[in-house]
Amino acid sequence: MKDLKYKQQESEYLTMSRLLLTIIFFLVTIVLLVIGFFSETDFADIGKTLIGVWVLYFFLFWYQKAAYNRYSYAMDHQGLYINHGVLWRKKIVIPRNRVQHTDIAQGPLDRQFDLAELVIHTAGTRNASVKLVGVFREDAEDLRESLSFDESNDAV
Repeated sequence: MKDLKYKQQESEYLTMSRLLLTIIFFLVTIVLLVIGFFSETDFADIGKTLIGVWVLYFFLFWYQKAAYNRYSYAMDHQGLYINHGVLWRKKIVIPRNRVQHTDIAQGPLDRQFDLAELVIHTAGTRNASVKLVGVFREDAEDLRESLSFDESNDAV
């Protein structure tokens, strides 16, 4: 397991995440300004709220980069390995012989950046599905093929 070559999420995933975050916070800002304009709320209170909202924005903007730096994955003949987490770090191991099936999902923004999410469903009851996010669609399809069940490895 020490010899594995871990790969990081694609940089487009960080760009997409930050773009989505920015859009959401601009919409929140507009809503707060409209509420402030049409209500009898003091603009100083709206200003304080906006400062708080944008402090949260910059924290989340930084956090996304930290999470991106900590997310990595590797694949070998035994299975898939995923490391992630900023404050609480997780190492997930998905043995190939526990994989039931896989799905590839893409949202509208994912398609714009040619990204995909590989969902791996395992033979288990707790956390029976694991998501690998921030990979190019072609890489997700390659990983999906690599995780396909090989009857020669069947223990039964």
